[in-house]
Amino acid sequence: MKLGRIAALIAMGLLTTTARSQSLPNLLPLPNRSGWLETYNVNNAPISLTGAFFQSLVTNGRFCASCHVPSEGWTVSASGVQLRFLISQGLDPIFRTNDGSNCDQNIDTSSMQVRRQAYSLLLSRGLIRVALSVPAGAEFTVQSVSNPYGCSDTSTLSMYRRPLPATNLEFLSTLMWDGRESTPPSTQKITYPNTGQLLARLPLI
Repeated sequence: MKLGRIAALIAMGLLTTTARSQSLPNLLPLPNRSGWLETYNVNNAPISLTGAFFQSLVTNGRFCASCHVPSEGWTVSASGVQLRFLISQGLDPIFRTNDGSNCDQNIDTSSMQVRRQAYSLLLSRGLIRVALSVPAGAEFTVQSVSNPYGCSDTSTLSMYRRPLPATNLEFLSTLMWDGRESTPPSTQKITYPNTGQLLARLPLI
C-alpha cells in the first residue's frame, strides 16, 4: 500500500477517535508521498483536540478536521478524498451536497455510483464548491450560466476552490482567500490587537 494511502488510513483512524481523545502526540510522524509529515506545537505539548477546529458543525456531521486532516498538512488532497470515498462508500462527512458535490441542484446521492458522479470534482481535484450570491449593487448582471455540472442558477454562482492548509493563525489574517472564514463572526478579520483572543479559540499547528 502506498505511503499516501497509509497516511490517510492513519488520519482517518485518528479523527474517528477524536470524540474519545483529547490530543494528538506532538510531532506524531505520518507518512505521505514525500516522506513524513509532523504537526509541531511550539509549547512542546500534545496537539489539543478540544478547540473549535474539532467541534461539531451543527447538523451535517462535520467538524473542521473532518476535511482538514493531519496527514495532509491539515488540508485536503484528491488522493486522500478518493481513499475516504472507497472506505466509506461516499458517506464520509466530507461528502455533503452543500459544498462537496459539483452542484447542489437536483443531486442524486442514492447509490455509490451516482455519488461518485456527484462528487467528481472533489474526488479528482480535491475541490470544494462555494456558492455565492451576486452581491447587491454589483456592476454586472448574470444573464445565463453554462455549467457542465448543472448549476444554472443566475442568482447564486458556484465557485470551486481547493482548501488551503490550516496554519499558524498568528501569521495568517484569514482562513479563506476572501476572509469569509477568518473567525466567528465570519466577518471579523484576524488583526494584531485581537490575535491573542482569537488564537485561544482556534488551534495552532
